[in-house]
Parts: sequence; structure tokens; C-alpha cells
Amino acid sequence: MNSILKIFIPVLFCMVCCAVPLGIWLKASGSEPLHNVSYVPDEDAVLLPEVLYLPKEEAVSQLTALGLRVIEKEKIHHTVIPENQILTQSPPAGTVLKSGDTVMLTVSDGWSDYVPSLLDMPKEKASEKLISLGFSVEYQESSSETVAPGAVMAQSVPADTRLSLGSQVVLTISAGRENTDVTVYEQVGNYIGMDFEEAKAQLSELYLYALQADTVYDPDIPNGTIISQDIPAGSAVPQGTSIQMRISLGQVTVHVPDCSGKTVSEARKLLEDAGLVCMVVYTASGDYPLDAVISQDTPADLSVAKGSRVWLTASVGASSYVISTGGWSGNPLPSFNISSESETELLPDEELADLFDTAPEIIDPEEPEILPPEFVPELPTDEPLTEPVPEQPEIVPEYVEAPETAPF
Repeated sequence: MNSILKIFIPVLFCMVCCAVPLGIWLKASGSEPLHNVSYVPDEDAVLLPEVLYLPKEEAVSQLTALGLRVIEKEKIHHTVIPENQILTQSPPAGTVLKSGDTVMLTVSDGWSDYVPSLLDMPKEKASEKLISLGFSVEYQESSSETVAPGAVMAQSVPADTRLSLGSQVVLTISAGRENTDVTVYEQVGNYIGMDFEEAKAQLSELYLYALQADTVYDPDIPNGTIISQDIPAGSAVPQGTSIQMRISLGQVTVHVPDCSGKTVSEARKLLEDAGLVCMVVYTASGDYPLDAVISQDTPADLSVAKGSRVWLTASVGASSYVISTGGWSGNPLPSFNISSESETELLPDEELADLFDTAPEIIDPEEPEILPPEFVPELPTDEPLTEPVPEQPEIVPEYVEAPETAPF
């Protein structure tokens, strides 16, 4: 205990000796505590508000009223946030900005997808496909002479229709036909290579059914062609039997995205992500900014073969000055790669005019003057065209013997 006191008392004495002078100095200097320091913002300072989950129009109105510049960065599919509401903002809320600064917004595009073709598919498989795309399913039943029992004979929404998340699709399920006799056997034919609808009609005459059990993309086999069947040709089966078939869907198809109003770089990414080839041609336009897509030759949402070309017409602005150094190659101009995040400042018309006036003038070469035959002088044939070069005497170098010891 005594040893602890011997150590503690000197340490305490040192702390007191140091604290007293420091307190006296702080009081004399008149320094204020940090929490009393007030912050005075600049006159043009703007405190960025929270605009998340607001409708885009309302968010833009709030920000522009504060003197801020708003750029919609992109639209993103979202399963929860409804379409046209703000998903993200950059910088975040609470940031101090200046009038004229830029705020980037990401907007929800909601969630939507295309309804597939479900005809002649088994009920369970069709339902699983619809639910995986975010749709709800309802059923109703009806008799059919050509569609296998338990297969889809009709759908309330046509194929390739775009629906939002949670939309309902009603499937009409076949109950088959009532006048089948299971004691009567029919002979199965060879339907491989035949169109599926034609096979359905032939089997219907035998009181049999064709069921689309599986599909596969094959560019070498036309769409709707039967690739295989589970019951071999020549087999005898009772009436009411369903023959499961594998059907070709032909070439892989994709839906063309809407590129209107986007920059070429954004449109190119959309098309390439969809498996399409982007082609661009430029034209002058006073209604669209530089590098903005004006139109596309293939309409949006159209189903086309994967790898197809989509031509975009993009703007080079209201006017442009092109100084040619040769012939036009016929190729479209390259993309300017203008990002939506950056602002491009165009030169004033006066500066562009000065630049154009100071450009070097391209002068067409003059054609050589061709004289008539009577004015062309005849060249002598017995005299050489050029004077002979006189022979040069041979120069023999002289060698001098070096001394035995060279001078320093």
C-alpha cells in the first residue's frame, strides 16, 4: 500500500501543476469553446433536401426551385418502388451545395415483362413460367377436341404483351373431349419434322392429342416444327392418349428496347445488353442536343431475331461545321461518348465561324494542259536524251608510315 501511495502522490501533483497554468492561459486568451462557434453559410448556399421516393416531377420541381440543375441518370427496374419515383439521389440529402450545382437522380421504371406464349403447354409448366415473371395466374376450364387435357387452350393476355408486376393472366385449361373410347386403340404415326398444328389436327381425327411438353431454340429448324415425340411411330395406344412432343422455337428472339431521347452510349448499352447490334447515323437537329437519339428504325418492344441490327438516328446539334480532307467513307460518324453525368459546353456561333474562316482552303488541283499533236515537238532519235557523264579519274589513297613512337 505504501509503495502505491509513493507512486500515486507524485503523479497527482504533476497533473495539478500542469492543469492550473493551462486553465489560467485559456481564460486569459479569451478562447471560446468549439460548440459556441457559429457557421455562416454563403449567400448562394443551398441545403439539398430529401427527394427519395417522390414522383419525378415533384422532385425536379423542388430542386430546380432551389436553383439546382437536375440530371436523370438512368431508369432501373424495381420490384417494390413504383414507376416514376426517385430511387437514389447524388449527393445525398443534407449536402450543402451552391446555386447551379448538379443533382443526379435515378428513377424507378417499375417492373414489367412480356407475357410468353403458353398455348398447348401443361398447366403446371405454364403457371410456373408466369409466376417466375412476376405475374399472377387464374384458371378456367373448357372442353376441347384438339388440345390435350390439362394443357392451356387459351390465355387472356396475348403473347408478347408487356405487363406490370403482379398483373393477372387467366389461363383456360382443356378438359379434353367426352366421346373418347379407351378400349379402342389407334396407331401412332411419325410426326417428327411436321408442323405442330398439323400434327394436332391429324391426331385429333384419331381421338389422340399432341402435347407441347418442351421447347428449344434451334435456328436450323423452323419455328413450330416437331423435333421428337415420346411415343414411337407404329405404336398402338388407346383413344385419349397424349403424345408429348418437343417443339423448335427457331431463332432466338429478343425485344427491342426504347432508345429515344437517350445518349448514343446509353442506347448502345441497352441494345447490346438485349443481344442486338447498334448502328448509328448522325444528322443535324435543333430539337435534340448533341449525341441524343432522335429515332430508331426498329420499333420498341418488337420481337426480332437475336443479333439483328438496329439503326439509330442521332443528333449533332442545330448546326455543325465539317472540314473535309477527302471523300466520305460511307461509314456513320463515331459516337461522341457524351455521358449524361457531364455537361458539354458548345462553342458560340461566333467562335465557330472564326474557326471555319481560318481553316485552310482546299484547292482542287488544276488539270494539265494537253497540246494538240501538231504542237508537240519531236524528239531526235539518234541523239541521247541526256548528256553523258564524264569519267572521273580513279583516286588512289596515299598511305604514310607512322613513326615507331607516337608523340605525347
